[in-house]
Amino acid sequence: MASPFKTFAIAAAAASLAIVGLGATAAGAQVVVLNARGPSSPLYPQGQVLPPNRLIALRAGDQLEVLDSAGSHVINGPAILTAAQMGVGSQAALKDIFRRANSSRPGIAAVRGFTLEGDAPPTTVPVNIPLWKLDVPAWQAEEPTDAHNFCVVQGQIPVLTRNVADTEARLEIYRDATQTTRAVTWHAGVTDLPWPDGLTAAEGDSYSLNLSATGATRVHWRIVPRSAGSLVDLAKTLLDKGCYDQLDTLQSQVASQ
Repeated sequence: MASPFKTFAIAAAAASLAIVGLGATAAGAQVVVLNARGPSSPLYPQGQVLPPNRLIALRAGDQLEVLDSAGSHVINGPAILTAAQMGVGSQAALKDIFRRANSSRPGIAAVRGFTLEGDAPPTTVPVNIPLWKLDVPAWQAEEPTDAHNFCVVQGQIPVLTRNVADTEARLEIYRDATQTTRAVTWHAGVTDLPWPDGLTAAEGDSYSLNLSATGATRVHWRIVPRSAGSLVDLAKTLLDKGCYDQLDTLQSQVASQ
C-alpha cells in the first residue's frame, strides 16, 4: 500500500503538470483563487484562475479561499480535488453562511434551538411556513419582547400567517414612528393576512404585533432586491439584513431537498 506521503507526492506532481495547461483552458474556468495560506500556498497565487481539470492538492495546514459559481468559500487541507468539484460547492457556501449567522445572531439563539453545526434543520422552524410569511403566533410564543428583522421582497407587501385559523381574532398593530395603533380583524378560516393598506412597510419601519391580546412581538421590516441571484446570494442577503428567522426557514428548506 502506498504511503500517505507518496500519495500526496503523486497528487502534487499531477497538480504541477496541470499548471502547464492553464493558459489554454482559463477562459472557461469558474474558480478564482482569493487567498491561500500554508505550505502549498505558492502553488495558488491570489487572482489565479483555475481550469476545471486543475487538480488541487492541499496538505495539512493549508487553507484555500476560492470564488466559484456558488460564491466564496474556504477549503482546508488535507484535501485532493479538482477545480470542477468546487464549482458545485453551493452547499458548503450555504453552511458557511449559516454558521456565520449562528455566531452573529442575538443571544436568543440558544433559547430557540438554533443550531447550524450539522445538516439537520432547526427544530423550532415549521417547514411548511414559506420564507416570506411572518408567523405571528410563533413570534409571540418564542420572542414576545424582542425586536427582530423580517425581510420583504422589494415591491411586495408583507404577509402575516398563522397555523390555526378556526376562530376570528383581533390583531393590534402599533407603529413606533407615529405611536398609533390600528386594529385588524383576522377572520375565521383565513390563514394568511396581507399587510393592511395605509401602513407602510419601508426599510427600517418598526411595528408591534399583538394577536388576540396574548402579548406583543416587535418587527423591523427590511427590504431585499427582487432578484437575489443564486440561493447563496439570497442567504447572504438575509444574513446581511439580520433576518435570522428566515435563515432558519431557508436552512430547513435546503436540508429537506
